[in-house]
Amino acid sequence: MESNKIMQDRLRRINVRHDLIEIAKLIELCFGDVLDESGRAAIREMRMMSRAGPFLWLMSLFPIGNPSWQYGFVYVSSGLIVGNIGAQPINSTMNTWLIANVAVHPDYRRQGIARQLVIAALDSIESRGATRVILQVDIDNTDAASLYRQIGFETLTIRTIWRRRSKHVTEHTSFQAPVKIRQALRADWPLEYSLLDKYSPEGLTWTAPLQIKHLRPSILRDIGHFITGNQEERWLILRFGEVVGWVYILSSSSTADQIRWVVAPPWRSALEHELLKYALNRLGDSNCNVWIEHPDGDANRFLHQHFFESTRTLRWMHIDLPYESQKVHRLSLELH
Repeated sequence: MESNKIMQDRLRRINVRHDLIEIAKLIELCFGDVLDESGRAAIREMRMMSRAGPFLWLMSLFPIGNPSWQYGFVYVSSGLIVGNIGAQPINSTMNTWLIANVAVHPDYRRQGIARQLVIAALDSIESRGATRVILQVDIDNTDAASLYRQIGFETLTIRTIWRRRSKHVTEHTSFQAPVKIRQALRADWPLEYSLLDKYSPEGLTWTAPLQIKHLRPSILRDIGHFITGNQEERWLILRFGEVVGWVYILSSSSTADQIRWVVAPPWRSALEHELLKYALNRLGDSNCNVWIEHPDGDANRFLHQHFFESTRTLRWMHIDLPYESQKVHRLSLELH
């Protein structure tokens, strides 16, 4: 009983009105060397929200789209936050959740803290009726991947983030018949959705919606791009009139431009390189700062050819709920 009390004292839910500054410091300490623009933006948001006071209470009324720390846990030792895990739903039915920022202070690692944090998050998410949880882990973080596998997570896909920071002229010739490319109209969304739903890998990208339906064109989406100064292009690739590919180009006014593509498997080797050249050509003068997140594999070769450098490779993992929580808890106790 006493040991349970000590564990409870150390592991608790995040208090969003008091913990955010310490959590931000911990995440910077653990992930500072790999944080990208979105990661640094999340840190800034966390620090800004720590000063929001009672306003934070209102966020609990709108669970979808909230920062990942709202439903997370912290591990406290000697009054200091030395461990953190974030969790948030990623769809409106709240049946799929994302775990993020599993961080443990270097001085407190290999003490079972990460395991306790993950189990606490899974139990909490399961109690809310969720049926699936996903997360990502750096490909070289073998200890974390091993922990997740012991708990029951399985690999979905491996994706690499590529970055090009200097301008290069990219030549592109017209697609040869029977292949044609045309800009997607709003009425083409069913065609886009069908292709993406069938062929896009899990975790479309880290910064884009993880649910394909959230990419649906809409007036609100157009307004959002107008406010931010971003420009979005969607193109369909057709072969004998059948949609076999899709390319997405986002010109950003404040961060790096983005390129994404999805191609039906029979035509990937023939079309992927051409789609990259087409997208870079469309970006024109703004193609000096571009990032791409794409499944690791055959595309690596021609990304290198166009002066992209791999900056981070991530393993996406998932677990179905309910998971074997009692087995995991027993394993956790045996390891201690």
